[in-house]
Amino acid sequence: MVGNFLHHRIADPHTLHTRSMEMFEREHLGGKLKEKEREAIRFKKIKNDEWHLLPGTEKHDAPPLHDLAGLNCEDHGGPSNDLAAEMVYWSDIPSDSEFRSPIGLHDTEKKYLTFEPDGGGFNNIRMSLETIILMAHAMGRTLVMPPSQGMYLLRKDRDKQKVHFSFDDFYHMEQVGYEHAGLDIISMEQFLLEVAMTGNLKNKTSGIVAFPPDNRTNWDGIDPKPLKEYLRDATLAPLDWNPGSCLAAFPSDDGPEHFEELNGMMEEVKKNFPRWTEFKNNPVPVDASPLERMREAVGGQVRKLCIYDENMQKAPVVHFMCYHKLRVRMLTHFYSFLYFEDWKHDLWSKRFVRDHLRYSDEIQCAAARIVAALRERARKRDPKGNPHGEYDSFHIRRGDFQYKATRLEAEEIYENVKDELTEGATVFIATDHAGKPFFKPLANHYDIVFLKDFKKELEGVNTNYYGMIDQLVASRGRIFFGCYHSTFSGFIFRIRGYHSQKDKLPGFEQGTLHHSFYYSGQKDKNLYTEYTPIKPPYFSREFPTSWRDIDKGIDELSQGSSEFEVESE
Repeated sequence: MVGNFLHHRIADPHTLHTRSMEMFEREHLGGKLKEKEREAIRFKKIKNDEWHLLPGTEKHDAPPLHDLAGLNCEDHGGPSNDLAAEMVYWSDIPSDSEFRSPIGLHDTEKKYLTFEPDGGGFNNIRMSLETIILMAHAMGRTLVMPPSQGMYLLRKDRDKQKVHFSFDDFYHMEQVGYEHAGLDIISMEQFLLEVAMTGNLKNKTSGIVAFPPDNRTNWDGIDPKPLKEYLRDATLAPLDWNPGSCLAAFPSDDGPEHFEELNGMMEEVKKNFPRWTEFKNNPVPVDASPLERMREAVGGQVRKLCIYDENMQKAPVVHFMCYHKLRVRMLTHFYSFLYFEDWKHDLWSKRFVRDHLRYSDEIQCAAARIVAALRERARKRDPKGNPHGEYDSFHIRRGDFQYKATRLEAEEIYENVKDELTEGATVFIATDHAGKPFFKPLANHYDIVFLKDFKKELEGVNTNYYGMIDQLVASRGRIFFGCYHSTFSGFIFRIRGYHSQKDKLPGFEQGTLHHSFYYSGQKDKNLYTEYTPIKPPYFSREFPTSWRDIDKGIDELSQGSSEFEVESE
């Protein structure tokens, strides 16, 4: 993967850091890229946000239009940058790109982390990915990305379009590793070529060198089951790192004594074990002491830590499975499973997910086109009363959803939401329910529209991206109603949380959302209007700790990582 991304990574405008580039050459290119060759593919930004190619640069070396600090849709079918700007909740924080975990910082040999994507729907897959990437960074391990493969519910129109996906199809993964000094990302093919095929993996039972099945190194678009079984047998695959039963804790310094100090901290917490209600509307400050933050993090349930112990640290490869028979699965929010003793590391991890693990420009721009069209529709219907084209939004989950209490009829949904919505308002509905007749009770009161009503704006877009686009469009609604227990709805709430912090909307100090509700009934309706600490079941909703005050301490983090800071050009 690294080789394939050479032009993209070196030419990318927000990764032109001298030392980072030199590290990239040294670790991946053998230090063979000459200075004059590097100069030939550098770019200089000019006032109007265009890119000027320096002498010797070919057109194909031009940087991808992926601006970390904004959203440029020029190469993605629009809309204009002004219209696309409202989608942006992420930030460009240069000092964050230089932050490294203290764990494994002085290792002399490269170590790896491999993983299996979650077997559920895409938002379960997304949650697992967020957790895995942060664990790789925290452990100081090179992250190995799985090969492209089919994903549950993302196999529409297989005879017309791509249905085998890698994470590069949804995120700018090719740049995330290069943007960060403390994170190296490679493909499974590169890992198998450089590590497995050179005899560096052994069967755990026999101790004999183990090569990949059929000596295959490229598994893209192929049934991954034999590869999974091979990795499980030839790597350290922890079975006890189970979200919900333990907290994966990382100290602020390397060394076994520091990990042991974390266990001592947990023993202190257990002496006066807190209930989650202690922190309801009473959040611990994000820069509180490690002990106080751990007390809130245990969620009133977790009573032990998952420790990255000496055995795991020595392992050349650590592999995280998704194996339902053994109940091994990373179905959790990263912030409910990972605990960092250093509060600055904790907030860095939350900013990393916000700023870098966001949907690709292609997906963001498609959503921006629809948001612009929605606002124009709403504006035309009421030019005087709604000059800004405000619309409201829903995510109504039905389909194969196992939580029957949320499967309300449209008449019930209307009764639960009517006090918050304006009669006749334009309402966007993201849903997996295909039949419009079901929504007639809502259509009797509102101007309802669906994603499929925007064929022009979606022209040329892979239909398997529609779920992500639905989320982004729904996230921009003035008022949003989601489905409780749905991780699809949950991510919409989190995006709204990011926007609330950026725009300093009412309640942002405590991370509360005052125009975001559940439609399933009065009991759950107002959960986001008050601060709720992390509590089980963790996956059923998002929690304010993932977006509340996460930009605090950026300057202190920068000072703390000064040895990795890069000289300005």
